[in-house]
Amino acid sequence: MAISGCNQAVNIKKPDNIEPLVHETLIDGVLSNDASMAITLGRSRILSVWDVTTSQLLHQWSDDDFDETNYLLALSGNKQYLATAGKHKISIFNLETGKLDIRWPAQGFNPDASISSLFLSQTGSTILVGMNDGSITVIQRSSMTMSLFKQHSAAVNHVELSNFEQQVLSTGLDGDVHIWATYSGELINSFSRPQQISSVSYDEANRRLFIADALDNNVIIDTQTALPVSKLDYLERYRYFRQALFINHSKNLITATSKQSVIYWDTLTGKELSHWDITAYTAGTTVFSMVLKPNGKLLTLSSDGALETWSL
Repeated sequence: MAISGCNQAVNIKKPDNIEPLVHETLIDGVLSNDASMAITLGRSRILSVWDVTTSQLLHQWSDDDFDETNYLLALSGNKQYLATAGKHKISIFNLETGKLDIRWPAQGFNPDASISSLFLSQTGSTILVGMNDGSITVIQRSSMTMSLFKQHSAAVNHVELSNFEQQVLSTGLDGDVHIWATYSGELINSFSRPQQISSVSYDEANRRLFIADALDNNVIIDTQTALPVSKLDYLERYRYFRQALFINHSKNLITATSKQSVIYWDTLTGKELSHWDITAYTAGTTVFSMVLKPNGKLLTLSSDGALETWSL
């Protein structure tokens, strides 16, 4: 079905498949990069690991298995390790055995700081922990060494490794986006938006970077030149992007809003190609995670705990 809006025709899609994994809203949820595994953390504090293909439950833990309530999840790229975080402690699970691997307290420069973001590397050997005082800890599991850097002036809401794990991409509620050396903390490049950063995404080659803040300020940047390439073109005011994903060698971008909308863009022109809404089972439904499946279809995990597959 096509409708006309914002002076252009856009296609409204329906999901190819819907699979509710849990029947409660989620605190957090994450999909593996290859779309074969889903992790859900429900409001009941049940933490579950799922096989996406079969919907089979692989592992499950309850709130009693943790020292404190969890709020954040991170999955290693190879799917062997799962990290969970409460306000002050991190737990790492080995997903091959289902056993707790290690648990330790996190800290920032401010002794009262709490955890605000979390990331695991491809093998799970490097852990990034962002704190609400603007500090970031880089942890090497093999040597259990920790390096603490003060990179932001407000809470860190996103951290990830890039460029063969030699660089860190971090964003904060201060509106800053920093690219910096993993081991020294040296700033390599920096970008800023007027408001807090709501969404950020690298392409596969780390050559394109999408940044959006809580108002209308978004941009796609060439990381080699640090120059803007384009921006998303729309008429609505205050469109808030929660997630973003580059596909097709950065020719296209998929974004998810703070509500139910998923939008497919041409990154060169910034034009919307199509958009659709995920299935909402409760008020305030949004996308927690989205990845491209090997067959070229998009897989989304909603805050209602539902998997949906989409043809692009």
